[in-house]
Amino acid sequence: MNVIFHVPELSRSIPCLNNVKNYLKLSLQPEDEVIRIVFNAEAVKSLILGEEGALRWLSLCEEYPYIKLLVCSNSLQGYSLSPDMLINKVEVIPAAVVALVEFQKNGWIYLRP
Repeated sequence: MNVIFHVPELSRSIPCLNNVKNYLKLSLQPEDEVIRIVFNAEAVKSLILGEEGALRWLSLCEEYPYIKLLVCSNSLQGYSLSPDMLINKVEVIPAAVVALVEFQKNGWIYLRP
């Protein structure tokens, strides 16, 4: 199944991480899952190197290599952050809003914890 999790608020980063873990624990075939987590707005700060939350996301991506963390370039610029300040498992996308629309247009299931 193709699932997109959307995290726009810093305070929702860890709850989202827990939702992803719970979803995968109960999935009948987790290796067949395709998971994308889109971070934008203030939530991009949760992926800064050295932050506790960032380390937890990194660990999750190492455990489940089919998870991809997508980070909005516009949000990074808005908070004066650069990609090299983030954990190495992120992929920077031009605009989260465009990506979210495209994913949903292509049949992905949208979740916002």
